[in-house]
Amino acid sequence: MGDKNFRELWADAVQKKSSLLCVGIDAAEPGQRGSSSITAGVSKLDWTLGIVDQVAPHAAAIKINRNYYKDLSRIEMQKLTSRIRGHGMLSIDDTKLADIGDTNAAAIYHAKVEGYDALTYAPFPGNALQTAAEARQQNIGLIMLVLMSNPEFKLMKDAQIEGKPFYLFLAEQAAKGDVDGVVIGAPSPSNHIQAAELDALAQKLSSATILVPGIGAQGGEIGPILQRFGRRTIVNVGRAIIYADNPGAEAKNYRDAIHKELAQF
Repeated sequence: MGDKNFRELWADAVQKKSSLLCVGIDAAEPGQRGSSSITAGVSKLDWTLGIVDQVAPHAAAIKINRNYYKDLSRIEMQKLTSRIRGHGMLSIDDTKLADIGDTNAAAIYHAKVEGYDALTYAPFPGNALQTAAEARQQNIGLIMLVLMSNPEFKLMKDAQIEGKPFYLFLAEQAAKGDVDGVVIGAPSPSNHIQAAELDALAQKLSSATILVPGIGAQGGEIGPILQRFGRRTIVNVGRAIIYADNPGAEAKNYRDAIHKELAQF
């Protein structure tokens, strides 16, 4: 990452690529998940590199879901992140790390060696500040889960910690730890995320980048996020792009739609 933190690198990438799009890649193997999977007999690494090449003109970042890539070696991961970097995009290790002490430090170390610019972190062990400090020490961005859009998270969202809703407590931890980014799910008519909750988060998170899953196949709406966080928003679109007949064209469509939405605010 050099002398710049992930927030600064994201701002640079947005400027260079004229895009807020992050393409999430999860290479499901044949038989693993119906039709949304790679073709039998195709190298997973080669397939992923092909997606990276196709979407590169239209995206500012690539998010690799590590649960789909446990079979890749360090050298293969370095080849992948090098290709991403060569296209002027940032690489996000979507591990959703959730452990303690030395285990987190080890995961951060490996993500850094593999060439990633940031990794995702689930702060549920209660050690957000320690993990944020570790990420800074190893010079890699940390993107912390704060408000998920899946139905199961509503119970946790509404739980009280220190007299405040859990998601606000997490946002305060993120701000206190000066993490580079947080995950906020995209609201939709069918999920539990409310405008008032986004307003509360906007007050707490004045500088972090906002990684937003749930756009595309999941039907989330990006407008309410862009209205509050603007160009700090990392708009993740996954299966709707990577399993399209023409991933490059679909990436362009999403990039343009995001720009059109952003122009309203």
